[in-house]
Amino acid sequence: MKYCSIIIFLLNFLPLSAQTVDDQLVAAKIVTIHSNVLNEDRTLYISLPPGYDTMTQRLPVVFVLDGEYRFLPTYGIHAYMRYWNGVPDAILVGITNISRQTRVRDYLPAAYQGNADNFLAFFRQELIPYMDSTCKTNGDRMLVGHSHGGVFTLYALLKNPELFSGYVSCDPSVAGLIPSVNELLRPQYAGQRLYVCSSDVGVGVDENVKQAHLNGFSRFRELMEEKKPKNLAFKFGHVADDHANSYVQGCSEGLRYIFQP
Repeated sequence: MKYCSIIIFLLNFLPLSAQTVDDQLVAAKIVTIHSNVLNEDRTLYISLPPGYDTMTQRLPVVFVLDGEYRFLPTYGIHAYMRYWNGVPDAILVGITNISRQTRVRDYLPAAYQGNADNFLAFFRQELIPYMDSTCKTNGDRMLVGHSHGGVFTLYALLKNPELFSGYVSCDPSVAGLIPSVNELLRPQYAGQRLYVCSSDVGVGVDENVKQAHLNGFSRFRELMEEKKPKNLAFKFGHVADDHANSYVQGCSEGLRYIFQP
């Protein structure tokens, strides 16, 4: 009888107007655009929410780095949270990498031997204008990245904070960003929100590498809490899992945080 009561409670909790699976599944369209900034073609995965064609309202855009393998889990997390009214409808854009080498080039700043400034120019001059001209965007933009992508997400906040209103950075190696925090972190922002999480790094990782990773994260957190820029809401979290698996929980917590009213 006890179990029956639990089942009845759960059934009563489910929304009566629940969407079918077909209603929720919206295939992403694959788009290739040419970038003059990067001097190459880049492939995008773009997902529009159910009912998009008849919508009159404009929508926020979530840009997902490492789109070739992080777009689908991010789409699933967002769709699940949207179903339970945890986050609003949004346009999701996965930016894929051409190779491991271009990933390093694009995501990491000069301090890491990368060229993140050029990739920021790609966003500013080409990708964001492309999305604004082809989709019903409302100017509210979020950036989600993990590992190297998490470093780029933080660097974007430091270098061009006006590009995005929400930032989700999952388990970045931030030791190399500490000088940029001291140099570029502004005393005041325009209402941006930042979520950053760390992980347990993982078994088998060189102990010196692991410690440098954790120490860098701790120092970054200390600097943010010490400086406390005005009108920049930020939250730090920890995922008790290895580096690779930290993305799913970090992305879920991050989207919930940056989308909250």
